[in-house]
Amino acid sequence: MTRRRLFESYTRLSFEDLPSLIPFLKRKRIAKNLDDEKSLMMANFYECFMDVEIKFPEKNFSIFEMKEDLGVSLLKIGSEGGGYYGPYRCFKINSFGNDLIAGIGINCFRNKVRSIICVALKKIENKQFHHSLQLSVDDYMQFKENFCIFTHKGAIGLGNFGSGKISTLIENYVKPIYPKILTDDKKIFLGKLPNNELWHLNDEDVIIFFENLISYAIVRDKYRDDVKREAGLE
Repeated sequence: MTRRRLFESYTRLSFEDLPSLIPFLKRKRIAKNLDDEKSLMMANFYECFMDVEIKFPEKNFSIFEMKEDLGVSLLKIGSEGGGYYGPYRCFKINSFGNDLIAGIGINCFRNKVRSIICVALKKIENKQFHHSLQLSVDDYMQFKENFCIFTHKGAIGLGNFGSGKISTLIENYVKPIYPKILTDDKKIFLGKLPNNELWHLNDEDVIIFFENLISYAIVRDKYRDDVKREAGLE
């Protein structure tokens, strides 16, 4: 879908006022049953990517070049679960010679009882976005000391081909292409953010988290593309 760009400016809430945003998010963007602590972090994340006053740095990362922060756009993204529609922070990137648009947002999942951080990707020449990663905060957001920790076990859907093998994703794709997110016990570590202050797109820990989200999404799509290629669909 064509992106519709939103907002030339955005007024941030203070950290103390973030709870006032949660009722709106629970009507539109996150599950009503998400606990208070995680709801507060999702409010922080939402405010972070909606804040167009702060730009993500344009530079070379490990497996992609950040070419331009495109601001916030409304995206409609189809899926087997019925599709998603909402604001995403969008970026123009280049990875392995391909020009892509990456979008990061939040949504509900599974009849609005799960809350997810979504990473959408599409090649510049394509019309449709797809979610390369839907990170369940119910399962993969944890708290340790004063930090909010984001992980993933490596589960991956392959569309009409069913579910991919976690071991294949990790051993054949994550390990050789983007090993910096792989822990000693072969889990995916995406980042950690302080749970007691506002997040901003130019904070070093937020930059690392966004780099890891986008890079992991790219790696996951490489697995999907290879499955399609082997089936003669590309």
